Amino acid sequence: MKKPLEKRIILFAFILLFLTILANTGMDIVGFRRDYVNALVLRSHSLGMTMKNSVEKVLGLGLDLMDIAGLSDKCRELVQGNPEIAYCVITDLDGAPIFLSDPAFRPLKFDLVNRSIATKQGQLINLIGTNTLYYDAVIPIISLDGKLVAKIHVGFQEKVVTGKVQAMIVRSVFVLIISFILALSLVVFFVKKSIMQPISALLQGLNKISKGAFDTRIQEVPDDEFNELAKNINFMSESLKNREEEIQKNYLELENTHVKLRSSYLKLENLSLELERSEELYKSLLEDASDAIVVLGNEEEVKIVNKLAESFFGYSSGELTGLTLNKLLYLLNIENVPRVFKLFKDASLGMRIDEEVFFVKKDGTHVVSRLHASSIKSGNEQLVQAIFRDVTKEREILNNLEKSAEDLARLNQMKDSFLGLASHELKTPLTVILGYSELILAEMGDKLDKSVVEMLGYISNAANRLDNIVKDMVDLSMIDEKRMQLVTGEIDLNLLLETSVNELRIFFLSRKQELCLHLDASIPGIKGDSSRLVQLFSNVLVNAMKFTPDGGKITVSTGTGNYLPGGQKPESGQCQEESVKSRAYIEVIVEDSGIGIDMEDQKRIFDKFYEVGNISEHSSGKFSFKAKGTGLGLAIAKGIVEIHGGEIWVESPGYDPEKCPGSIFHILLPLEPPVSEAAIDYLNLI
Repeated sequence: MKKPLEKRIILFAFILLFLTILANTGMDIVGFRRDYVNALVLRSHSLGMTMKNSVEKVLGLGLDLMDIAGLSDKCRELVQGNPEIAYCVITDLDGAPIFLSDPAFRPLKFDLVNRSIATKQGQLINLIGTNTLYYDAVIPIISLDGKLVAKIHVGFQEKVVTGKVQAMIVRSVFVLIISFILALSLVVFFVKKSIMQPISALLQGLNKISKGAFDTRIQEVPDDEFNELAKNINFMSESLKNREEEIQKNYLELENTHVKLRSSYLKLENLSLELERSEELYKSLLEDASDAIVVLGNEEEVKIVNKLAESFFGYSSGELTGLTLNKLLYLLNIENVPRVFKLFKDASLGMRIDEEVFFVKKDGTHVVSRLHASSIKSGNEQLVQAIFRDVTKEREILNNLEKSAEDLARLNQMKDSFLGLASHELKTPLTVILGYSELILAEMGDKLDKSVVEMLGYISNAANRLDNIVKDMVDLSMIDEKRMQLVTGEIDLNLLLETSVNELRIFFLSRKQELCLHLDASIPGIKGDSSRLVQLFSNVLVNAMKFTPDGGKITVSTGTGNYLPGGQKPESGQCQEESVKSRAYIEVIVEDSGIGIDMEDQKRIFDKFYEVGNISEHSSGKFSFKAKGTGLGLAIAKGIVEIHGGEIWVESPGYDPEKCPGSIFHILLPLEPPVSEAAIDYLNLI
């Protein structure tokens, strides 16, 4: 039974070794060939890139490629320094050689590619030639203006790769034979020693265990007796190893405890040094601080006073240190001592104090100070740190600003009063002027001289223009005072927009401006004052017309949507509480292709009397490009929108009279009228 088993083991080992070594050798040969080709391709590309950089530098000096001398010698030097490289050739765009390292390669067809191969680095190499095949790397030469002027070809023969691979195969076969002989000898040796091996293994294991190598494990053997003995020896070794590990573990724990104790000692020592440094740093910061600092101890006596506090209060450190809080406050003649005393008490309880206090310096100067007080802990002692900052000048500036604000508010009120008074006072004489001028022209026009009639016409036109300004001023005054009465009713907003557009269509035609209407027929009706809404749309359309060049485009569109306060649309993922705050609106959008509006002007364009841009650049005429105006149109438009419960705003990329980025006016009118008390008082509707 022994010989057949031995033969089977030897045969199995022979087949396994043969297949393994053969497969490994085959993969090595394939890998070697691929790596060798990749290496030669990489070298070819590298040499080509070196030549390319040299040529492009010369081309950058303004020379023509054909005027560059010595390129053939350069190619020859490149090939001579690299034995595996067969040639270096510079060709024109049609593949005709211009410069060659060897004239023998002139007949080679560089533009006739058998196939292209991509290396693992992502580089492409062409396989060219008929009888003799070459791996050809192509590197383009780019001129200074970015054009392709020629190509560099660096290549090597396929025979170079084949020769290397054949040498590799011979060497691999030799190694394969040697490996077979060695492996087979080892197998035969192992089989012949199979009887003695178990006994030898047991003896060796016992010797190692006896010397302290408790990790030793005896492998299982075919014989039951030897196998049982091996198991018992392994069990004994495991027991000895567990005992040794337990002892080692206890030793390591003891060593770790010692290391931790030493580490804790070092940390305590470092903390002590850090505390000393921190104390020195705190003292340094305290002395060099830009504010007056006073530190109080547990007994409410002054413990520390920095240098700036001495100059700030006018008293030396010796005069202040040791004083109780009460004595310090009375010494500084602080205003409302009980209040300030309570502030320090609150600070000692952990509250952060930031209050203004008034005191008198030693020289009698009155000072306004900002007191910042907080509690700090030093060891077992609870301290109060008080920082005093001189804000006397800041208080004076603040008082002046408050007075200026009051004056501005008073001036604004006076302006509004004057606006209302002027509009009402001008209305009566303007009515008389218009009435009499119309009466004279109607009743006595045929009896008067032609020049007189012409002058009366001028008077009537000027009075009409002034009457429109006064009406705007009256409307603005009523909006400011919330006295504008609305005549409300059901309104078709699309029809109202068409009415506003038709009234201004002649002016759009005179300016050759394209007017596009995109009105959503599905929008519902709303409640509002039709005449005021026509005034609103007319003001916005006239504004778009004035700031859009001749031949421009103005688009008016309508639609519906839900918006949050401030004109923001609710996001899809927004919480339900925020979505409830949104309301349904009809949105009117007036978009123009005009000169646009600066970001700063967008914030102020709806203010009263505000005109965008330089007024001196505005032209005359009510509807001409950049026409002058009173600056009331958009202010009135905003007021009309707001009394209807809506919102209006403008969006524009900015002001650019050259590119004309345009502007977009958004007008929101609610489907349901507002019902709050403020809206009721404001609108006088509901």
